[in-house]
Amino acid sequence: MRCRANADAKAAAAENQSRCLRMKKGHRTDFKQGDEISYALPSGVLYGTVARVLGAGESAAVEIEFEDGRKEIKRVGDRALSLLRRASGLSEEEERHSDRDRLRDTEIQQVYRSEKHKH
Repeated sequence: MRCRANADAKAAAAENQSRCLRMKKGHRTDFKQGDEISYALPSGVLYGTVARVLGAGESAAVEIEFEDGRKEIKRVGDRALSLLRRASGLSEEEERHSDRDRLRDTEIQQVYRSEKHKH
């Protein structure tokens, strides 16, 4: 009886692990010069810009110039490194959805127009 309970627990854990793997958000690793980034540390978050990109692909690294003037080289695969804003001014989310048309709600636009005329 105990062996079967252990087997059921292992099966449930394996199923939960596979579900978590499917739910993971992809990590962006294509940084460009001038991108604004954040770097998470246990003591807080550092902000800076990408000074240059070294290498390509998953083994690439970036040289980061932090706000305090320090420069450090970090691997792009480092999960503490996050893209905040592209040098072009777009956020990561805006860049990901750049191929889509903006959604427009004609009813909301009519309300905005009517409110403008009232004031």
